[in-house]
Amino acid sequence: MANKSHYCMAGDIGGTNARLAVYSVPTDALNVPETQLNTSHKLVFTKNYKNDKFETFTDVVSQFLDDASLNCSQGKRPEIVTACLAVAGPVSNNVVRLTNRGEWNISATELQLNFNIVQVNLVNDFVANGYGLLTLTEQEYTVVRDGKPDSTRPIALIGAGTGLGECFLARDGDRYRAYPSEGGHVEYPASTELEVELLQFLQNKFGRDGKPARISAERIVSGKGIENVYEFLVSRFPEQVDDRKHKQIMEGDESAKEISNLAYDYSLARQAMELMMKAYGAETGNVGLKYLPAGGLYIAGGIAPHNMQYIKGSNSIFMDAFWNKGRVASILEDVPVRVVMSEDLGLRGAHVVAARMLTDAVPAAEQDDTSSNNVAYHEDSPAGVVGAVELMPMFLTSLAAAVSAVLISHMVLKAQANSS
Repeated sequence: MANKSHYCMAGDIGGTNARLAVYSVPTDALNVPETQLNTSHKLVFTKNYKNDKFETFTDVVSQFLDDASLNCSQGKRPEIVTACLAVAGPVSNNVVRLTNRGEWNISATELQLNFNIVQVNLVNDFVANGYGLLTLTEQEYTVVRDGKPDSTRPIALIGAGTGLGECFLARDGDRYRAYPSEGGHVEYPASTELEVELLQFLQNKFGRDGKPARISAERIVSGKGIENVYEFLVSRFPEQVDDRKHKQIMEGDESAKEISNLAYDYSLARQAMELMMKAYGAETGNVGLKYLPAGGLYIAGGIAPHNMQYIKGSNSIFMDAFWNKGRVASILEDVPVRVVMSEDLGLRGAHVVAARMLTDAVPAAEQDDTSSNNVAYHEDSPAGVVGAVELMPMFLTSLAAAVSAVLISHMVLKAQANSS
């Protein structure tokens, strides 16, 4: 009998887009190293959907499964065993209200019931990015400093893009587990006269009722942060404003990208990038002190890969700030620093979690013996995909738990709606 396979689904769900993928996983690939998932698991179908074309997330999943059926030889929906979705918002009791799409509530238990999935897990998108690190090969990141890598020690991740995210991973037996953090919301550490002026400018900008606002690192270290810093510099140094370039920045769809692109010949754009990258380096050093990540300190997000000129080199603006930790700077000497060049960490991380769930769900006896004759299966892929018969006991157990949990889920959704 051909080696059996199971389906798992992964998704990266933001406020604007939902990217979903379904994989066929041969039984003999259930325990491969996570760096080999992309080569050992067959990608059956993947597609990106615009959220504003759908009323609910359930509609997105339904459309995706219909589209995926066209890529199965029998022309029917794949029978998903496990699914993990990376979501842009805080997850509570496996329920999330998308931060940037407030009318969308996603409940794992309802997805299980609606689509007959044995187990669905929701994880915060940056936690998924953390799991995604486990799939990287050496060709998919740039080494900023070698350090002394130790695979038994924690791993940390910081990433500036739309916002500033952080998470860390620690050993849990023979594999890493990722944990969330709100480290991007620590206070902005102004350390020069100009930075103090920037801090005061932002306190006034975001303050209410005459009270200065608390300013987090994210207000500076992010795409929007670049815009905030540039706005401050325009008000502080009006004589340096280049009207043509300023108009280009202000009228562009992506002002932060315009600032970055113009930094080579526009002094205010250059100063904005330098102030932001200094703050980025300082917070990356803080992450190093907090987690002592000799397993690797990774820098992800959309900003770093496109601005390596500020990061690489022992005396770069970024690394100077990274090392500026006074008497405890030597603690960072063992920490490897790497910039992630891949832009699909979230989906990769969701795949890692879905694959782990699948390994836990498939009976050990089947993993040891792929030639069992007591299995109903069908041939939707070259390997053959196991049917629902073998997994029915697990599905019924999960279904019973889901029915009881869905009431809690609705209570959570109602509470979130009342508090919004």
